Amino acid sequence: MSKQPECPLWQLTLTLPFEQVENITDIFEEHALTVSMEEAVSDGSLWRLDILFSEEPPSALLDQLPSEHSFEFAPLVQKDWVSESQKMLPPVDAGRFYIHGSHDAPHPARSRYNLLIDAGAAFGTGLHETTYGCLVALDNLRKSRDFRNPLDLGCGSGVLALAIAKAWKTPVIASDIDVAAVNVTRANAERNRLAPLVTAVHAAGLNSRILNSRAPYDLIVANILAWPLVKMAPGICDALSSNGVLVLSGLLGSQDVMVRSAYLQQGLRLKRRYSIGSWTALVLGR
Repeated sequence: MSKQPECPLWQLTLTLPFEQVENITDIFEEHALTVSMEEAVSDGSLWRLDILFSEEPPSALLDQLPSEHSFEFAPLVQKDWVSESQKMLPPVDAGRFYIHGSHDAPHPARSRYNLLIDAGAAFGTGLHETTYGCLVALDNLRKSRDFRNPLDLGCGSGVLALAIAKAWKTPVIASDIDVAAVNVTRANAERNRLAPLVTAVHAAGLNSRILNSRAPYDLIVANILAWPLVKMAPGICDALSSNGVLVLSGLLGSQDVMVRSAYLQQGLRLKRRYSIGSWTALVLGR
């Protein structure tokens, strides 16, 4: 008897305006393995949505897609991307933070904050300029500030939440719109023995009972993308304490003024700017 092939994963990909993303996500979230999104154009008006299924979903589900938007739907060619990407990821050295995969040894110096983060299902290993900029900003803040109620908004793989927990030895809330990111953050917290300090929450922006109950935060790190940062400026600033610090990243240098203006209008002031390659990280406060 011949061996039956394994059932493939199925992927749905479509591009649509930002204001329609949440409605589409609501349709598929209960049926999907993961839902991820990224900016399709630099002004944030269009977003690419990738939805992964463990089996081919019923056609009635796809019929709920808006007729004006084209989409791609097909089996996903499976490959061990984790192993492939791990081979190419060197350790990241950012101030006292040292991010390495399981294929690399931790830093030998006891003064360094070692974090074990393997490439996986969620974005964020510390290698990208936006994450690196946030790590450098956190390292500098560590020298002068003490934080007791921080939030990592849009946590990805949880690198920044783990860095905060490691440096300040304080509980951290980490949230993400992607369920896979929340699960990866929890797993990474376990691997780094930081699970008692890291609470990972599935939430769209600040729309969460847990997030609201813990506000105001004395530190908010939001490594997302420029357009959502602009849209979320009022809510993020409302959630920030009167003496709180805000670290923003995920924006290109050309988007700096747009993002900064949105937060200056909410009463914040620019404290410091980090430019790494084409990307920018901003530190703001009241």
